This record gives sequence, C-alpha cells and structure tokens, in this order.
Amino acid sequence: MQLYNLVGKVLDVEPSLLNDESNAQNTPKWDSLRHIEVLFAIENAFHVRFTMPEISGLRKLGDIRKLLATKNVILNAEVPEETRKFA
Repeated sequence: MQLYNLVGKVLDVEPSLLNDESNAQNTPKWDSLRHIEVLFAIENAFHVRFTMPEISGLRKLGDIRKLLATKNVILNAEVPEETRKFA
C-alpha cells in the first residue's frame, strides 16, 4: 500500500515493517516531529487537509488510513511522481 511506502520514506523505515498498528511507541524514528512530517507528506501526496481535531485523533497508521478513506482517498493508486518530493 502506498501509504506505508510514503510513511516508510518519511521515517526512513522499511515499509514492510509497517502495519495499521504502527505508531510512535512501536516504530523506530517515529517521534513527535516525524509525526508532523508524516501528516504533512500525506496531505501533500493525497491532496487532502487535516483539521486540528482530526490530527489529535491520529495515533497509528490505521487511524490515518481510516481518515483518508472518509476523505475518499483511494490508497491503491500510485503516488504521483511530483508529490514524492514532499515526502
């Protein structure tokens, strides 16, 4: 799933090590600053914006995936090359 690829790139972690339960407590290099970088990269890659209430509820990758689904983001499509530079 390209969400895991994008997050893996931001965190400098192998995407195959990520799953819906991945979070700051169980994922190397995921700290508060990287959390913001992950959200920024996701917003840019998928052309969405998160509100502060939405952000405060995002604790793990599964939360992010579910929120993207509510914003009608299709996660099986490749991330366009021009958005990869933001990751």
